[in-house]
Amino acid sequence: MRSVKKTDLSGDTQSMETAVFLPTTREEMRALSIDQLDVLLVTGDAYVDHPAFGAGLVGRYLQSLGLIVGIIAMPDVKDPGAFTKLGAPRYFFGVTSGNVDSMVSLFTAQKKKRSDDPYLPGGKAGSRPERAIIAYCNGLKRVYKNVPIIIGGVEASLRRIVHYDYWSDSIRQPVLLDAKADMLVYGMAEKPLGAIVAGLKAGKMIGAMTDIPGTVIRLGKNELSAVTSTEKNIVRLPSYEEVKQSKQVFSEMTRIFYENISARMLQQSGTCAVLINPAPPPLLQKEFDGIYGLPFLFKPHPSYKDIIPACEQIKDSVTVVRGCLGGCNFCGLGVHQGKAIQSRSFQSVEMEITRRAASTGWKGVVSDLGGPTANMYGLYCKRSDADPACKRRSCLSPRPCKFLCTLQSDFAELIRRVGALKQVKHLAINSGIRMDLALLWPGIIDVLARCAVGGHLSVAPEHVSPKTLRNMGKPENTGWKEFDELFAKASKRAGKKQYLSPYLIAGHPGSTQAEAGELRDYLKRNNLRVRQVQEFIPFPMTVSASMYYTGEDPFTKEKVEVSYKLSDTRHQKELIMWWDTPKGRSR
Repeated sequence: MRSVKKTDLSGDTQSMETAVFLPTTREEMRALSIDQLDVLLVTGDAYVDHPAFGAGLVGRYLQSLGLIVGIIAMPDVKDPGAFTKLGAPRYFFGVTSGNVDSMVSLFTAQKKKRSDDPYLPGGKAGSRPERAIIAYCNGLKRVYKNVPIIIGGVEASLRRIVHYDYWSDSIRQPVLLDAKADMLVYGMAEKPLGAIVAGLKAGKMIGAMTDIPGTVIRLGKNELSAVTSTEKNIVRLPSYEEVKQSKQVFSEMTRIFYENISARMLQQSGTCAVLINPAPPPLLQKEFDGIYGLPFLFKPHPSYKDIIPACEQIKDSVTVVRGCLGGCNFCGLGVHQGKAIQSRSFQSVEMEITRRAASTGWKGVVSDLGGPTANMYGLYCKRSDADPACKRRSCLSPRPCKFLCTLQSDFAELIRRVGALKQVKHLAINSGIRMDLALLWPGIIDVLARCAVGGHLSVAPEHVSPKTLRNMGKPENTGWKEFDELFAKASKRAGKKQYLSPYLIAGHPGSTQAEAGELRDYLKRNNLRVRQVQEFIPFPMTVSASMYYTGEDPFTKEKVEVSYKLSDTRHQKELIMWWDTPKGRSR
């Protein structure tokens, strides 16, 4: 069997066999002298060896731990041979739906089937099954009865407890139980996977690893009895049966989960349960740098004849930050990537760009220095006892936390240093800028206008109605008008014609036709013709999904107006896009 040299994730990348993709066929395994894989990853996306694609990132990370890793991409769940083509792995199958929840990939907010899928070759929908994690686990279980399965990715992460499912309008139990997998890894997977691999190499069984941070464990009747009798400090969430019978209990479950997010939790369903371990500590900068220093090829597997649209969009981007401290109610990033900000070093980013510039096809363009929110790069909590004990869901709303360091000089310096690289001809920031945060250090607006905008700068005010913004978990004043004025002045000083590209949401809980009309009037007064208007989708496990299902705020228990008719949400969108629809143009 081929040996793989290990990578030291403290920041110094050692030599590896870097010029090949992870194997996807038996022929590729034979060419690499591989008899059996240690881990086989199954993903609903095309295989792209780029750190922005989950399977590619996890595959390279596991390889750096000394494992032999293969990938099955876009398997046909109706074909048992799709899951057996690489044989059974030595340790486990790792299953993910892909970068996006499969139901979001398949259906619009109006619950209509999508005709496109940017994560598949040619952007053509059709090969991804509904509830892909469950479908893939079922396919694997049919042919491999005794090989452990670990599920992960955003679909697993945001369905790790009982949740409301918008597409079936029903309450579903934790996905680990529906998938009948052995373990769920939530969030960004490196630390949990490192501990799992260390345990496996030490001879432990996956079922015996019950306390690894960032994992969820499935408990049968006997294990459940043992846990409840021995662990006294565990936080118990209402059971699936209790939540299913009462919207008030669902709301209370949401409150308990968010207020105890750093605790160990237990949730029962019938005679089974899930044991949810606390999240792992955030990556140290050396660890973060080491992961992004792995030998990615930054391109799709050569077997694809058509382009992968999502890859085309991000192929020239560089991830520089993880985590989101915004705490918006409609967004799952806080419970997926976590609230703590993790930033790569200047040197790590420069090294990646230099390495990529040496590859064929480099055009000197860096299309993004980003992550969830670009200008959160370098931010941190000034309290020495930060994160686990902090009860705030947002560091910015309803007002900025006094412990948050809002100095964005590191981000400004990063932009300057990347723009000065001889390999870079053009730099842009496309991840989006948090406007209220930028206003706390206005110097970043000048830097962006002068150095890092390609005509349009993405921002996300989402709404203007104070009531709707409160329900979104955002400040009542997002700073849109003030930011727009400062950005226009900065662009003029830079001698450039540049504009904001706002992102808005229609139909969020708390937004009725009246609030949509308020937003329409604001846009008309300022002659703003916004194209990016998203109809609200209640993503599982988010606070907004709880509001949508229960009609109340889970923390204050105040009633929240909800538009349940899809036509009402569409009408709100038409009002917001006043310049493009007859309903929007009429008053």
